[in-house]
Amino acid sequence: MNSPAANIRDLKLSPGRFTDTPEESFTLPASWYYDPAVYEAEKEAIFYRNWVYQCHVSEVAKPGDYYVGAVLDQEVILMRGNDGALRAFYNVCSHRAHPLLHGQGNTKLVVCPYHQWCYQRDGQFHSARGRQSLEKWIPDNADLKPVRIESYAGFLFINLDPNATPLAEQAPAFLKHMYEACPRLDDLVLAERYELDIGANWKTVLDNNHECYHCKVNHKSLMELVDYDNKALWSDDGITFSHKVERNELDNTAYELKPEEVEQDALFGFIWPNLVPLMYPGSPSLAIFQVIPTGPETTRERWDFYLLTKEPNEQEAAFIRYIKDVLVPEDVGLCVEVQKGLRSRGYSQGRFVVDRAHPEFSEHHVHFFQKHVRNALIK
Repeated sequence: MNSPAANIRDLKLSPGRFTDTPEESFTLPASWYYDPAVYEAEKEAIFYRNWVYQCHVSEVAKPGDYYVGAVLDQEVILMRGNDGALRAFYNVCSHRAHPLLHGQGNTKLVVCPYHQWCYQRDGQFHSARGRQSLEKWIPDNADLKPVRIESYAGFLFINLDPNATPLAEQAPAFLKHMYEACPRLDDLVLAERYELDIGANWKTVLDNNHECYHCKVNHKSLMELVDYDNKALWSDDGITFSHKVERNELDNTAYELKPEEVEQDALFGFIWPNLVPLMYPGSPSLAIFQVIPTGPETTRERWDFYLLTKEPNEQEAAFIRYIKDVLVPEDVGLCVEVQKGLRSRGYSQGRFVVDRAHPEFSEHHVHFFQKHVRNALIK
């Protein structure tokens, strides 16, 4: 069987006229946004080698608590052990490959529903009928296979690469920016989770998110809420970038704010490869927007809304409704139409509009993202 690296090389991908300088660069080739071979290469080169968000530490707070997450088609169990430690394992029985758990909950033992092989909360093999015939095999092979897990301000990430650099070392600046924007970050709890499937490549969705060139026409209520015109501070650091944006009007058509409700302004960020943490004006809160590929031209959007309490107040409920009912549909419509256009014979590669002095329409962070894609697939 060929190695994943060999498969990627065999694609002989060319970035065309994409270069390292955004002011001079063309965008990535359109075919990279619908070619099934590119999608398969991205699994190995991008998603199986980077830190991917799963859930919050509060969702696995007690010994025996588990959460079944995934990196694309690779399911993983996140579990709190009897010793209080958090661990992650591939969600597969060592015996005959049946998945072990679903969803989330609490269990004393992990029991395979197929042949009832049992594992302890730390992933060690516990028991199986007929194990006497496997005494030489069990000590080295029967335990659940571990996966790297890391808490980043209480948000849990996993990485299928056992040699990966810790996320906190790769993304220290953005962690600092989140705490500056929301000093009560550690107090936030999950209030709502929302998912939807759309007909666009995952990169199409993130390209759209990484610029506000389209905002004045397509997100009029957002522009009433935040002031992008020369009042946005953009920075990037390794695998992350952030936009600090000042609040605009309290009385706006997105969601109305009272002066006493405003404890944070906006911080819009990105953590490679597919996570968009968002802080909007209002009470302490964080919306985590995750872009999950489900196929060459399909994506699942997952939104986790974190607040100080599980029950939103009036302002927080209005904020969540605005995201779900207004902002998301506006962007989904754009992404679906762009996905259609990427297949046009009249388009192969576009250009970036780059003006770093005017963050309200500069696209240099779209280039930042696309450069990471190019480097993962070619270098």
